[in-house]
Amino acid sequence: DEDIANSPYMAQIRPQDKKFTPGQVKAYGPGLEKTGIVVGQPVEFTVDAKKVPPGQLQIWAYDQEAEKMEVKVRDNGNKTYTCTYKPEKAIRYTIDVSWDQVNIPNSPFRVHVAEGSYPNKVRVYGPGIEKTGLKSGKPTQFTVDCTEAGSGDVSIGIKCSPGVVGEREADIDFDIVKNDNDTFTVSYVPPAAGRYTIMVMFGEQEIPKSPFTIQV
Repeated sequence: DEDIANSPYMAQIRPQDKKFTPGQVKAYGPGLEKTGIVVGQPVEFTVDAKKVPPGQLQIWAYDQEAEKMEVKVRDNGNKTYTCTYKPEKAIRYTIDVSWDQVNIPNSPFRVHVAEGSYPNKVRVYGPGIEKTGLKSGKPTQFTVDCTEAGSGDVSIGIKCSPGVVGEREADIDFDIVKNDNDTFTVSYVPPAAGRYTIMVMFGEQEIPKSPFTIQV
């Protein structure tokens, strides 16, 4: 699935024309970056043709499975063009930008689309996050459900308030198991009575309702 060095090779041959300067057309913007593009999210790039005579802009876009992707082009009226597309798959795309049927510098562009990360769609449930009902010294657990949250890593932190196991706030040991269905099971044992705080993060962002405060 990877191009060989310097591939693809593009060649256009046409009669010599000193005014024909597609090499001075520029394309730039987040929509042409190799990374940072998220599936299902619109993204833009700009084509700047201010330094060349009037001509025709052509754009083709397709994924690694050879399926075409629509690119909407808006003429800004100043020889620049705003181009917008919305990738629907988390795979590699190729964007070909040409001026009068000749590729501009750096075209075709390769972009890698990643799955989105949606911490707000993470669900946490189970007895281990209930505000009351837990007993000290008794094992408990809760589930972190990421089935609709996209791409991201789960981070957990459990602390007890000062006075529970010492004069200061302390970290509580826990075990986390990744299940086969994009859920995680978190188990811990509260060592003593008191207030505990559980923080759940996904993709380096705290999820809604976190931190959870419980009383043992």
